[in-house]
Amino acid sequence: MRGILLFLALFLLPLVQSSDLTSQAQALLQWKYTLQTQQLLPSWNLHVHPCNWTGITCRNTNKRRQVITTISLSQKGLIGKLDALNFSALPSIKIFNLSNNKLNGTIPPSIYLLSKLTYLNLSDNDLSGFIPSNIGNLTNIKSLCLWRNNLFGLIPPEIGKLRHLRNLDLSENFLSGEIPTNFRNLTNLFFLQLCNNNLSGSIPPEISKLRHLRELELSENFLSGKIPSGLGSLINMSIFNAWNNSLSGPIPPEIGNLTHLTHLDLSINFLSGEIPTDLEYLTNLVMLDLNYNNLSGSIPPEIGRLTHVIGLDLSENFLRGVIPSDLGNLSNLNTFYAWDNMLSGPIPPEMGKLTKLIDLEILKNILNGEIPANFGNLTKLVSLHLGGNNLCGPIPPEIGELRYLTELRLPHNFLSVNIPTNLENLTNLVYLDLSYNNLSRQIPPEIGRLRQLIDLKLSENFLTGEIPTTLGNLNNLTVAHLSSNSLSGIIPAELGRLNRLIELNLSHNNLIGHVPKELGMLHALLKLDLSSNSLTSVPEELGNCVSLELLNLSNNRLIGTIPFHFGNLVYLLDLLDLSTNNFIGDIPITLAHLIMLQILNLSHNNLTGQIPSLLDNLLSLSTMDLSYNQLEGPVPDKKFFKKAPEQWFIHNANLCGTVQGLPSCDGVNNNNGSNKQRMVWLSVALTCEGALVSFFLLWLLYRLYSIKRKSKSGHIGPPNRGDIISVWNFDGRDAYEQIIRATENFSEKYCIGSGGHARVYKAILEPDNLTLAIKKIQLIGGETSLVVEAFHREICIITHIRHRNIAKLFGYCSSPQNKFLVYKYYEKGDLHNILNSEAAIELDWAKRKTILRDIAYALSHLHHDCYPPIVHRDVTSRNILLDSEFTASISDFGIAKFLKPESSNWSMLAGTRGYIAPELAYTMRMTEKCDVYSFGVIILELLMGKHPGDMITLSVSDEDKIILQDILDQRIEPPTGEVINEILKMIQIAYECLNNDPSLRPSMQEVVNNI
Repeated sequence: MRGILLFLALFLLPLVQSSDLTSQAQALLQWKYTLQTQQLLPSWNLHVHPCNWTGITCRNTNKRRQVITTISLSQKGLIGKLDALNFSALPSIKIFNLSNNKLNGTIPPSIYLLSKLTYLNLSDNDLSGFIPSNIGNLTNIKSLCLWRNNLFGLIPPEIGKLRHLRNLDLSENFLSGEIPTNFRNLTNLFFLQLCNNNLSGSIPPEISKLRHLRELELSENFLSGKIPSGLGSLINMSIFNAWNNSLSGPIPPEIGNLTHLTHLDLSINFLSGEIPTDLEYLTNLVMLDLNYNNLSGSIPPEIGRLTHVIGLDLSENFLRGVIPSDLGNLSNLNTFYAWDNMLSGPIPPEMGKLTKLIDLEILKNILNGEIPANFGNLTKLVSLHLGGNNLCGPIPPEIGELRYLTELRLPHNFLSVNIPTNLENLTNLVYLDLSYNNLSRQIPPEIGRLRQLIDLKLSENFLTGEIPTTLGNLNNLTVAHLSSNSLSGIIPAELGRLNRLIELNLSHNNLIGHVPKELGMLHALLKLDLSSNSLTSVPEELGNCVSLELLNLSNNRLIGTIPFHFGNLVYLLDLLDLSTNNFIGDIPITLAHLIMLQILNLSHNNLTGQIPSLLDNLLSLSTMDLSYNQLEGPVPDKKFFKKAPEQWFIHNANLCGTVQGLPSCDGVNNNNGSNKQRMVWLSVALTCEGALVSFFLLWLLYRLYSIKRKSKSGHIGPPNRGDIISVWNFDGRDAYEQIIRATENFSEKYCIGSGGHARVYKAILEPDNLTLAIKKIQLIGGETSLVVEAFHREICIITHIRHRNIAKLFGYCSSPQNKFLVYKYYEKGDLHNILNSEAAIELDWAKRKTILRDIAYALSHLHHDCYPPIVHRDVTSRNILLDSEFTASISDFGIAKFLKPESSNWSMLAGTRGYIAPELAYTMRMTEKCDVYSFGVIILELLMGKHPGDMITLSVSDEDKIILQDILDQRIEPPTGEVINEILKMIQIAYECLNNDPSLRPSMQEVVNNI
């Protein structure tokens, strides 16, 4: 029927007068009817002249006949294939633009029939397959744009025949092989963009023949070898980017001939030698990025002549010598990174003239001398990071004038004298780290005015006096480290107001008196270290800090009995250390509840009675020290105690048992009385614990009822003064209000995903139409403290990570009304949903391999580039997000953990069933190899298109059980040729990652090198 209508349409088009236009219209209508979204072209119908159709332009020929010369349908949302378009009927087309749609399939070889074509743009679609070689027959073409598709295979050398070509953009595909040497024939080329592919080999020296070239983009490939010195002849070039390759050798000094260059980025390569002084001739340079190479020598003073430079990054090299004072001439500089080098000497005061500077990071060098006082002139500075140097002298009070500063990090130096009181002016400060210096005198009470402060680190100094009570005003604080100073007086009860606090370390000071019972209100607290002070008593309220993973009260003067309520701290993982105090009485039987505890130290006290046999329930325990007490009776005849060393029990009153080195109990023990006594104590313990739980539930119900009443109107007002609102690059409060408006106060219609304790909303912020993903925390039920803990953990960890394959966090809000994280919006959603939908056909084998490489890069960064290393603990397909280009990023760091050096890192069982490493189920010992196991599951899931299930338990040697065509995803074309070998290699890697023995699994660095 449709064919008959189309046939009649050719005779009923009212204004068609030429057979040429008729055949062209017929071809276009036939193609329209194959589209899944043909309704998006309503003007393409029988009642409208073809020259008035959307996106169609006509002109008159010499014979006064109309023909179609332009088809421009960019950003129309078209879905379909190009195969059905009869290109032979469109010989007059000069401009063909279908960019930014959802076209799929391949580029038809018949496209070469558009012999008059001058402009071809099929960018930003879902096209796959090879670039047809006969595209080289489009001899009139001037612009060829195929970027952001799924094209693979070699770049056809026939493109070198297109002598009129001015713009060639093949970036953001999966093209492989070498750059064709016959590109030297493209002598009219202005723009060559090949970035973000899988190209290998060297940069062809023949490119130096392209004398008109203005932009050369080769970044994010696998190019190797040296940068050809001949590129110095491309004197018209303004942009040269080749970052994230494997280029080696020196930077050719001939680059200095490119006097029109504005952007030069050679970062993340293996370049060596010195930075050429010839770069001084690049007087138009705006961005210079040479970070993460093997460059040596000094920073050339000549760089100071590049007065237009805005960004300069020389980090992670082997640069030596002083920072040239000439850099003070870079009057437009707003970002300067030179961290992780071997720079020495003082910071030149001339840098105080860089009044446009926003970000200054020169950490991990060996700089000495004082911080220049004229740094107070850098009034636009947001981040100042000079840690890990040998800087000395006082902190200049002029720093207090930097009112936009959000990060002040000066740790691991030799800074002395006092902390300037006028730091109180830094009202935007979020991170203050002055640890590991020689600072003395008191902590200024004025610090309590820094209401945005999240991270306060003053450890390892010579600070004296009392802890200011004003610190209790820092209600956004999550980390407070004041250890290893000479602080005296009592612990202020006001610290109990810091209800967002995750870590509190006051150890190794001269603090006296009671541990305030108000600390029991810190329900989000994970780590509390009050060791090595002169504290005299500990309150039972400390047992209310139910989120604690570490509690260290050792080396004090604590008296009385060990609080019964410590048995409530069931999430203690790392350490419970009460050693070297004056505790008396029995070991509380409630400590048997701490089943995840790794280290228990009760030594050097005056404890009496017997060792409770129920302590054998502590399955995760690796060390228990009960020495130097007055314990008596038999050591429990349990498996754990039988393997214990004698040192755990020495210097007690009268212990006996099967432990080697202890005297025998003569095989006779009248335990009836003691058993009855233990049963009485256990009954009392359970009764008290039940009462405590009941009280907590009643309190929680009251709080939920109060919250419900406050929000009954359905409107939640803006956060109060003092709430955390941190959205980077935006005004925090304004961004908060925009998010509330954009989601209509988190209406269901904007919800794009949900989990156990969070919902994700899509928010489009005006006026820039910026799309964000808002992860809103659901504070419902009895696990509120754990959810808040995960929320703060995610903030703490992800703000310390910068990597292109880690989900990008823009900011967060933490107020009583709302707690949410503001993330980049990932258009394709999560990998799990894609694999379980029709969208899976978009993931061809090349894309799947790239996704695996992205995940591997991210995990390798977490494990090997972060200190301390980070273990994600929940690497699943649901936590892999894909953007519009199918670039993968790892998300959801709510249960991630820092790996501690010199610790066995025991952990509670956490993660997603089907991805958890088997050793966690029976040892609870956490290492980075747990993530490696999860990655092995992800490999198989991507290849199979579903969770591998029982396939995980097979080994790669089970060749009779693994038939390739049976396990691979059947929804996409089966692999052929070299792709089969690549898939077999990935399966091999998967089963290496899935080895039951963690020590035999590869590291993620090894995976990155092999995948």
